[in-house]
Amino acid sequence: MTRMKHIGLVLVAALLGASGAHAQEHATSTVAEGAAKPAMKHAAPACSDARPECAMTVFPAFDKKGRLWVAFSVGKTVYAASSVDGGKSFASPVAVANIAETGVIDAHGDARPKIVALNDGALLVSYTTRPDKQMIGTIFTARSIDGGKTFSTPQAMLADGGQRFDAWVVSPKGRIYAGWLDKTHAQKAKAEGHEFAGSGVAFGWSDDGGATFKGKSILMDHACECCKMSAALDRDGLPVFAWRQVFDDGVRDHYAAKLSADGASLTGGRVSDDNWAINSCPHQGPGLAIDHAGVWHVAWFTKGKNRQGVFYASSRDGGKSFSAPQKIGDDARAPAFAALLAVKDRLYRVWKEFDGTTTSIPMQMSRDGGKSWSAPHVLATAADASDNPQLVAHKGAGYLSWVSHKEGYRLIALPRDEKSASVK
Repeated sequence: MTRMKHIGLVLVAALLGASGAHAQEHATSTVAEGAAKPAMKHAAPACSDARPECAMTVFPAFDKKGRLWVAFSVGKTVYAASSVDGGKSFASPVAVANIAETGVIDAHGDARPKIVALNDGALLVSYTTRPDKQMIGTIFTARSIDGGKTFSTPQAMLADGGQRFDAWVVSPKGRIYAGWLDKTHAQKAKAEGHEFAGSGVAFGWSDDGGATFKGKSILMDHACECCKMSAALDRDGLPVFAWRQVFDDGVRDHYAAKLSADGASLTGGRVSDDNWAINSCPHQGPGLAIDHAGVWHVAWFTKGKNRQGVFYASSRDGGKSFSAPQKIGDDARAPAFAALLAVKDRLYRVWKEFDGTTTSIPMQMSRDGGKSWSAPHVLATAADASDNPQLVAHKGAGYLSWVSHKEGYRLIALPRDEKSASVK
């Protein structure tokens, strides 16, 4: 067996296990342009009703009144729904958009509709559509200024080029920052007969609640085109993004960088030298958080020459250098899909594990900026297919947002002290 085939089989086993016995969310797929024929296989929806528990993926956000909002899709429709009882029940979902019969909505693992709750009470929903069996999509946004009762006609982020895997963050002054993977340069290179690895990394911003976006330019090329980006605000109010980058010799390791105040440049660096040379799609992007001291925290998955599994590292100099990677989780349980959240003086990390029967979400908490962590504590389990864990904060508290086929949607409060965080 060749080394590449071996890596692919190892990756498939790890990701299928981490997604649950019936989920089969992310097998390895060969990187290709345009109408690729991916080998990845996704779980079937739990049901066809317009409810969060029927969705493959759910994205959470709290508004200023403390209502929980979620964005999700079922079939050909993107929905938004709110809850006033911590996700135990939801008001009737509102349809944000319906897509053409020939298209699909990106809603599996790393890709999902998203919702952003703005300071003035408005809501912004984003989602990506693409032709069936093609990996080049279009990001759309829609706004609600009446408390989620209705949404505006969706607007495409760009008319062409191909975009996927958007990430959003809002500054204290209300500026909405967006980052996404953009195939414009790749398509141009292909048309000219040139090779081009991956996608470009593009950014834009809005100062009018998402009605219009400025900037919208590619600032760096050769990001891994099939893994999500993550975003967080630094102490100065500027956004930091993390993504999987394609380095020399096809190595797909991670990069983190801050967008400049004028939106024209990036400052950061490589997170680690895992040396994962693979011409396939990992379908697993990094987690990112920035704490009150301005420390950047990144968690990621790799099957590189230098290390394999899920790892964590931090940067105390704005991405110029990162600490030595620290392994997360139990390798025997195929850890994957790590997420990070910083709330006041607390830092959380969660991930997904699978023991052959049950999927679990372990959690650890740090009170010293990631220097030490509490013992792993399982927050939730599922006996069937499940989404990847999402973390969300509101008024100094952190929460796990998770949906699974059998157990439905759950919003679970994260512990605030070391004693409860360390309970096994």
